[in-house]
Parts: sequence; structure tokens; C-alpha cells
Amino acid sequence: MVEVWLGLAALDMVAWGIGQAVVKRATDRLGPATMVLIASVLDGSAYAVLYVAFGGPFAATWDAYAVAALASIVGMGGYILYYEALLRGSVAVVGTITAGSPILTVLGGMLIFGETPTLAQGIGVLLLVVVVLILGYEPTGADWRVPVAVVLSLAILILWGTWGLLTKAAVEAPGLGPWNLLLFYTAANVAMGPPYYAWRRRRASPAAPSRRVYGTAVLGLALLSVGIVAATVALAFGPVSLVSAVSGCGPVVTGVLAFTFLKERVTRSRVFALLLFVPGIVLVAL
Repeated sequence: MVEVWLGLAALDMVAWGIGQAVVKRATDRLGPATMVLIASVLDGSAYAVLYVAFGGPFAATWDAYAVAALASIVGMGGYILYYEALLRGSVAVVGTITAGSPILTVLGGMLIFGETPTLAQGIGVLLLVVVVLILGYEPTGADWRVPVAVVLSLAILILWGTWGLLTKAAVEAPGLGPWNLLLFYTAANVAMGPPYYAWRRRRASPAAPSRRVYGTAVLGLALLSVGIVAATVALAFGPVSLVSAVSGCGPVVTGVLAFTFLKERVTRSRVFALLLFVPGIVLVAL
């Protein structure tokens, strides 16, 4: 029987692997400010509905609430930078670099939470990290502004790695849990999204897009939101080092889509990375 955390982490992997390819198309037309505003409204509302449906009374300590608030702020900060990075770089590069956050969460899980994966799981985590690193090695093109895209992506990697560790601490706090944490996500979306939109909109106003573009944005954001919820709940059931290693393999899904549907060039390194993913995910599940 598949562990609950593994199924949820795999759902996060697939949702982000598909979703980030979709939101890239929308971000190019709408710009990061509009994408963040739409995300704030849709995601914030969805999180609130899920809290009402599955959440319970708040009975945690103030320290736990502080960790939950910080996790939400850090996660939303990385989310805002993610759309700025997508505007400046390809989804293959930005998505893969940001997926390197398991490098931080694996180490943090061992040092902070005392997690000790089995030898097989440790090898599996290592293989999955190698997969992300290989997929992240991409030649730069004329349309990729290397310095800004790389700096933003590395910043997101750090923020999302920190988010994973803080979220793990929050969901394990008595009287809080993953569903109550979603209400903090709603607050972060409301508090940070609209101000960012107002500030960023004054600097750049993209051309009026079509309804189809807005539909693409909603679809992509919905997929990313599903992934965020799945990862949050998964952290309540499994070790952060293993959950993050599986969740971070979204670029594998993106790579498969790029080969099969977008007809992108197949390289030996990419094929090798995809082949390593199979034993990696199997070993982590043992």
C-alpha cells in the first residue's frame, strides 16, 4: 500500500510539473503582477474554503502561530519571485533551479527534526537531487536574461526550502495541523498579493490579453494550488526530507511533456536524468 505522504507528494510533483508549463504561457502575456493578483484571489479563497471544510478549532501555542505565519510569508514571497523569474527565464531552467529546494530540506530534516532515512531512502533522495541538478543544466539562449533569472531562482530555492522546514514544524504543532495552516496561507495571499500588484502595475502594464489567456492562467494556478495543498498535507504524514525530494521532481514531469507534446530536443543528459528518476522514486518509497 502506498504511503499517504508519498501519494500526496507525487500529486504535488505532477501538479507542479504540468502547472508551471501552463503558468509560463500566461505569465508571458499577463505579467507577474496580474498573475500574483489572480493567485491571491483564487488561492486565498480556495485555502479558506478548505479550512472551513476540514479545519478545526485553533488550540496551538503562540510560538506555533508565529511559525505558521512565517511559513506563509516566506512561501508567498517565493511565489511572487517565481512569476518575476518566469518572465525573465525559461520554465525549464527556472522551474528546475527552484525545484532544488530539497537540498535544503533534506539537510534541515536531518539536523532540525532528527530524521534518519534508511540507507535505501538516502540513496533514493540522492538520486532525485541528482535528477534535478542534471535537468537544471541547460544551455542559455538569447531570450534568457541569465543574471536576473538565476539570482531570482536561487532566492526562490532558499525561500521554498525554508518554507518546507517551517511548514513541517507548523503542521506537527498540537492544535494547528495542515488544514488550519491553510488559513494562514489565505492571510498571506490577501496581505501580500494586492500590495505587490499595486506597486508592480505602476511599473509595467502589459497589453490587454484575451479571455483565453485568463483561462490559461486560472488553469495553471489551480494546478499549482493543488500541489501546494498536497505538499502541506503530506508534510503532516511524512518526513520533510522524503516529501520534498519527491515533490521537487516536478521538472521530470515538465521534461516528459516537453519531449512528447512540445517536441523539444531530447538530449542524452535529460534521458539519463529521467532514467535515474525511476530507481530514485522506488528507493524513497521503500
